[in-house]
Amino acid sequence: MLPTGAGKTCLAMAAIAQTRLCSLCLVPTLAPLEQWVRVIGESYQGQVGCFGDGEHLLRPVTVATFESAYRYMDRIGNQFDLLIVDEAHHFGCGVRDEALEMTIAAARLGLTATPVRRGPAPERLEDLIGVVVFELAISDLAGSFLAPFETMTLRLDLTSEERRDYERWVRQYREPFRSFRRLHPGSSWETFVRLAARSDEGRRAIGAWRRSRQMLAYPQSKRTALRTLLSRHRAQRVIVFVGDNETAYAIAREHLIMPFTCDIRQKERTAVLERFREGKLRALVSARALNEGVDVPDAEIGIIVAGQRGEREHVQRVGRLLRPREGKRALIYEMVIRNTAEVGQAARRREGLVRRRSAAD
Repeated sequence: MLPTGAGKTCLAMAAIAQTRLCSLCLVPTLAPLEQWVRVIGESYQGQVGCFGDGEHLLRPVTVATFESAYRYMDRIGNQFDLLIVDEAHHFGCGVRDEALEMTIAAARLGLTATPVRRGPAPERLEDLIGVVVFELAISDLAGSFLAPFETMTLRLDLTSEERRDYERWVRQYREPFRSFRRLHPGSSWETFVRLAARSDEGRRAIGAWRRSRQMLAYPQSKRTALRTLLSRHRAQRVIVFVGDNETAYAIAREHLIMPFTCDIRQKERTAVLERFREGKLRALVSARALNEGVDVPDAEIGIIVAGQRGEREHVQRVGRLLRPREGKRALIYEMVIRNTAEVGQAARRREGLVRRRSAAD
């Protein structure tokens, strides 16, 4: 388990070279599929196979998306002796786990910057891939293999009208959720959502929760702070992280920043990242498309306007800023609205940046 930018792809290539086994590399989406095929092809002597984006090319070293592996593993699972799983934390919860069960590969390597630590998934991952043998966090490598970084939390306020609306929506979902926790102690938020959808009261509670989240996504104070930060760092390359595509497009229109979202086709994404690398684009704004699996060109400034997925998302985002360069020191701003759910969420997100003991210690 290594942070984003710490060389997980290089580790996979070393495993392929050292074992000399027929190898299948699984990646989450099309963007890392293209990257893995390209990077492996730069040093591997033969042609690299590819399963995904309409291609079905089987070779001794093949890269496939999770979806393609799930669809075709019954046909190709007996062709490989080494299985490498990038972003392995996506497995272990039942979704597409069958893909890992249907390969005969005895040697297995799971790679992730954000390991699963709670629930049944860790034990399940041990069965599917193996036990954790090594782990480092961002703080272990920052200043050496990764660029040093500084985080700044901007504590902001809602306007009086925004606060009034936010508190009203919170009251509408808080009591139904408390009642649920009394009846179902230890159950997850996802279970609450599923059960709430069965009643009018529950659906109103979920609707109120969504409106409260929308309020925190991009209120007036965040809008003003973002304008100031973009002006302050206009000579540097900046990535703005938001919680949803709606906010990404709003910021793109306001500041003439290129949006990088799941709506953009792969060819255009590649061109956008190349222009960002060359400095022709000074800033990008993204909700989730840059969170993982994408080789993001060097950027110095990260502005986290809002997040949706907790510690794992935060670690992935910070990792996008830490590619080392002579004299570089990354700066990450995180916007947090006072006296809201964002305060606790921000504290939990930062837990993923602290050092964890290696299994080899």
